[in-house]
Amino acid sequence: MVVRTILLTMTFLICSVTLYAAESGLVNEEKISSVEERRILVSIEDEYDKLDEIEEKIDAREMELKTLEAEVDKKLAAMQTLRNELVELLDRKEKTEGERVGELSKIYEKMSPQKAAVLIKALDYQLAVDLLLGIKKKTAGKILDSLDAETATELSKAFTEIPVKDKSGD
Repeated sequence: MVVRTILLTMTFLICSVTLYAAESGLVNEEKISSVEERRILVSIEDEYDKLDEIEEKIDAREMELKTLEAEVDKKLAAMQTLRNELVELLDRKEKTEGERVGELSKIYEKMSPQKAAVLIKALDYQLAVDLLLGIKKKTAGKILDSLDAETATELSKAFTEIPVKDKSGD
């Protein structure tokens, strides 16, 4: 509360003195009528000097922040470009893998169901599902029939699930 009162008083004095002060400075010996008035004017002039210094510091800091903002914007743009390239590479990789799984499915389709079942059981779960999805349904049924019940059940469940691709950041 005291600080607020002092600030209000100083603001009033600054406004009053601004009207009174000459362009060359506040302390004009011809217009000063008392020692107290001179002391107040000198004090106000000192405060103006301090305010000018603070304003210069704020301006310098503002310029520094604008420079940093520009740098951050450049880095964000570069990161977005890299992200786009990475997404493109991942899409290309998925497409290539999909093509290869399709080709591998055709190979498994031509094998005997017993041999394909042995190989599929040893594969990664997702790859096994993808292979079975790429094989004709009749042949896939024969392969599942050749698998043990537990593996066949797990792989069969995968046929009912809808895969959801994670597109984080999009």
